[in-house]
Amino acid sequence: MTLTRGSRTTGAALCAALAALTAAWIVRDLRAADGPAALWWFWAGDGRTLLSARQLTTTLHDPLLLVGYAVAGFAAVRSRAAAGALAAAAVVTLAVRLPGLWLLSAHWMDLRATGELRGRALVSVFTALAVAVGLIITVAAGRRPADAPYRAAVHGTAPHRSYGTAPHRMSSYGTAPHGGEPPVPGAARPRRGALLTAFVLLTAAAAVRAAWELYWTAQLPGGSYAGRFTGRDNLLLPLLGAPPGWLNTAVVALSLTAAGGVLFRASFARPLGLAAAGLLTASAISGIALSVRLDLLGHFGALPAVDRLTVGSWIFELAAGVVTLGVLARGDAAAGPSAAERLRGGHRERGPRDLGSGGTGLGPPASSPPPGR
Repeated sequence: MTLTRGSRTTGAALCAALAALTAAWIVRDLRAADGPAALWWFWAGDGRTLLSARQLTTTLHDPLLLVGYAVAGFAAVRSRAAAGALAAAAVVTLAVRLPGLWLLSAHWMDLRATGELRGRALVSVFTALAVAVGLIITVAAGRRPADAPYRAAVHGTAPHRSYGTAPHRMSSYGTAPHGGEPPVPGAARPRRGALLTAFVLLTAAAAVRAAWELYWTAQLPGGSYAGRFTGRDNLLLPLLGAPPGWLNTAVVALSLTAAGGVLFRASFARPLGLAAAGLLTASAISGIALSVRLDLLGHFGALPAVDRLTVGSWIFELAAGVVTLGVLARGDAAAGPSAAERLRGGHRERGPRDLGSGGTGLGPPASSPPPGR
């Protein structure tokens, strides 16, 4: 499947709106912070910075979202993976921004920011969520078969022409330039080894995150653990932040969904996998940076077991995220039909001018990058 020209333009415009909204908050925090370094340590979670910068509003996910919106907007115009890229941008936006609906309305937020700033943040959250829903609607309404012109010409359903018998000529994204030609081979697809690597790493990273949530379930009483999803007054969260339990669960869900999509070579697999890998990489970088700042790596052997596992998890997530980004961003242009296509009869009926266009490799449907997650 691909998107119509109008849907691509609409999707790119919506991504630009989300990018502008996110960039405005980042610029606002750069002006409010004591320089970019202070803002970075605030994003990394340095407790000293958190206590001294209550008026800062963004998190590390904001620059990541900004990059993701830029990539999705570019893909909407230029890539055959437009539908997957736009859908991934929408899903990640919903996952990161949805908690703002109840966090910004909590009474204990009165101590974190002025009413005027909270009001602006709430409007921003509502706007981002509305635009994300608009992206999903755009993708759902604008999809069409990538080889529609070819099918029409080969099976005799092309628009009738009064003069001549040549197939109706029309251009489209991701299809042949002329109705009678077979579809141009899809975008570069990962090789089988890359697919397996991405599946294993995304699944393992999700398992690590899920294990930590189970640990906190056992360590915290019911009310305190619920605060990891709903927020609480003793949890230092920026205005546009999301509770840690909510984020962990969202990353686990995104990673497992992307891993399943990669395994079955679904059309959304590569964009969603890149988004999930981006989220894992960003959080791991901030955790490792904080470990260096607090000299945890220099005294790794003397740390309690839980702290060693925490640092080890960050290192593993960084490796898993970077490798997944690498294998999903690269592709094999000679990749052939997916297993699902083979099971349904995979090789479509060949027309008079269809001499075959697939390779022998295994790969997912046409897709293309950022960041992810």
